[in-house]
Amino acid sequence: MRFFSFFVLFIVSYVLHSQEVQWASKVIGVSSEYAQGNGAQYRPSQLLGKPNKLPQGESGASAWRSAQPDAGEEWIKVGFETPAQIRQIVIAENYGAGCVTSVVGYDTDNKEYTFYKAKPEASKRGAGMHRIWLPQLTAFKVTSLKVTLNTQLVEGWNEIDAIGISASEKPVEATINLAKNVPKELKKENLGPNVNSKANEVAPVISPDGRTIYFTRFDHPENIRTSEDYDVWYAEEKNGVWQKAQNMGKPINNAQENSICYISPDDRTALLMNIYHPDGSLSKGVSVSRKNRTGWTAPQELRLQSYVNEHSFSGFYIGPNGKVMVLSLQDGNTKGGADLYVSFQQADGTWSPAKNMGADLNTADDEFTPFLATDNQTIYFTSSGRSGYGEMDIYVSRRLDETWTRWSEPENLGPAFNTSDFEAHFTIPASGAYAYFCSSENSLGEFDIFRMKLPEQIRPVPTVMLKGVVLDQTTKQPVAAEVIVEDLDQKQTPQRIDYDPAVGDFKVVLDTQKQYGLTAQRKGYQSGGMVIDLTKETQYRELRRELLLSPIEIGRKVTLNTIGFAQSKFDLLPASLPELDRIAQMMTENGTMEVLIEGHTDNVGDFDANLQLSKDRVEEVKRYLGTKGIVGDRIQTKGYGPTRPVSPNTTEENRKKNRRVEFTILKK
Repeated sequence: MRFFSFFVLFIVSYVLHSQEVQWASKVIGVSSEYAQGNGAQYRPSQLLGKPNKLPQGESGASAWRSAQPDAGEEWIKVGFETPAQIRQIVIAENYGAGCVTSVVGYDTDNKEYTFYKAKPEASKRGAGMHRIWLPQLTAFKVTSLKVTLNTQLVEGWNEIDAIGISASEKPVEATINLAKNVPKELKKENLGPNVNSKANEVAPVISPDGRTIYFTRFDHPENIRTSEDYDVWYAEEKNGVWQKAQNMGKPINNAQENSICYISPDDRTALLMNIYHPDGSLSKGVSVSRKNRTGWTAPQELRLQSYVNEHSFSGFYIGPNGKVMVLSLQDGNTKGGADLYVSFQQADGTWSPAKNMGADLNTADDEFTPFLATDNQTIYFTSSGRSGYGEMDIYVSRRLDETWTRWSEPENLGPAFNTSDFEAHFTIPASGAYAYFCSSENSLGEFDIFRMKLPEQIRPVPTVMLKGVVLDQTTKQPVAAEVIVEDLDQKQTPQRIDYDPAVGDFKVVLDTQKQYGLTAQRKGYQSGGMVIDLTKETQYRELRRELLLSPIEIGRKVTLNTIGFAQSKFDLLPASLPELDRIAQMMTENGTMEVLIEGHTDNVGDFDANLQLSKDRVEEVKRYLGTKGIVGDRIQTKGYGPTRPVSPNTTEENRKKNRRVEFTILKK
């Protein structure tokens, strides 16, 4: 056995030169492992890869722990993916540091080298990076290391977070994976006495339009129960000023612990923690309440198939299209404490069994308070299993594919957002302009709600907030209707919104750089719609639109705005079919109805060719309706080419208006 002289350098730092270190990639053997807990907590595999807890060095399940504390000699042997010559060895001692007594290495021929043997006086140290320097670069390549501990040297548990090797002369140091270029100094703004009080204001949820904030208030005299009670409150922002907060009252609040975790883009659907029972009691799960003309409905259980949560905490948040839910829970598939999961709405309205979102997001410790941004790609959450500034920090990650299990490496939001205390309940509006959260620092009482400008680097992909009304084209008065929002690329399931003018505008969040068909339908009316072209939008903004519904009347002409064809051809684009299907349905329901379909073009190109193209296009519409059971003698067609423009053909925008299909009822 060859023995190398050495000296030990112990440093805790906030910088990691990850490109210069190779972390252990496999466990070859171990003396014992902690067998309690859930999933992979404290297992040997937890020390693979880079450190999870340093530089803060607190105890955590994302580290290897032997079976018993103070048991005496314990050891673990780990391998490295690429054999390498080395100059230093680093051991991330997470908790109970100071027990490492020897480090032995092995080369490609399995020859053994002693790199470190502890002196008694060198064993006392705090948590951090235990660094072993070799006098020079090894002449051989190291494939594995065996680290031996005497766990009796430090009373209590001993945890190792990571083991690494490096050929660099530069010390390998612990790190926090920070979001890039986020300013360290950002101003935290208290929402003021209209929102905050001497009581606890926690768990804020901002509406997507940023104009209403919902939160949970504890131990307030105006709660349902005047002491030791949790109620849901809300406050509205008007002209830049937050108005006085109001208790949401019954049935949202009762004498139990009430809390909100989600509000829909139109402020009409709320998710509430726990299942509400008729006797006033609550149990684990989540409930939904909807706002109608008379107020909020009694919370009803939102059915989650095979829902199990062994943790005392749970979290729920629904994506902007209402079809995807992210949640925090602990079950048999959990990697540690609470993990992040995803569930999808089924055709019957229930939600699929929760699927673990994978190791990119989840650790052997806890992941809490998931918030899915309106881009349906960016997730913010709290974790205790990653290098950070305190017990729990807030991180951001972005979805990489449609599996919902592949995510970018989570980034810490930095010291402006994260402190040495507990940070959670991060919520942002669709604009991404501000982040809202709760804190006890500089509060009016205990925990208050604050906001902070959100730097561009950690904002979600911009979206557009579309608001609007549905009007009777004749009376110009609002009418209740179903509003349908369809991605013209047909890559998303259409969203269906029940618009009730007595409750307020319809609101929906749309992705930028796409086109949408926006349609309203109501029995007794012809459906009316328009195209929302966001292909050139790159920033958040709010749009307002009016949808006009025409009563089914003989002689009324309607432009079918969502009907489109291939360039210079009469092939219907797939995005046209939903509108034509609705026409077919209306004609099926009104079996004697006869209609006229007219086609028009702009004036670009040959006149005769345009005239023929307009005829071919309306004949193609007629042919398609025939496939839906509408016989040909109920449909007349006419093509006018460029002869009947509705706008001067001087700009592309005007020419687009002239390229149209019109629909007129001839007989009811």
